[in-house]
Amino acid sequence: MPEGCRLIATKPPVEMPEIDLEGQKDPFRTERNEAAASGANALLVLSRMTISRHDFECPGSSPITDCPGSFGAWYRVRIESYACSPDALQ
Repeated sequence: MPEGCRLIATKPPVEMPEIDLEGQKDPFRTERNEAAASGANALLVLSRMTISRHDFECPGSSPITDCPGSFGAWYRVRIESYACSPDALQ
């Protein structure tokens, strides 16, 4: 994060399937609302793939939303919330 941002909170890492990350309109709405309630105005989502796709009918080049019945790859996701100055947000 840039200078001018102060860490407010870090949530414990969670495992999430690709469909939850990419297939929802606003997958981190709850976390954004919690962050705002604690005085944060920026959310940093850190993700790392832990298991790649294993469905031969859903190659990595296809959007996961085009693969009904597939969860896709799995990710380890950690969310941090920050209070940032207006200059840092730019």
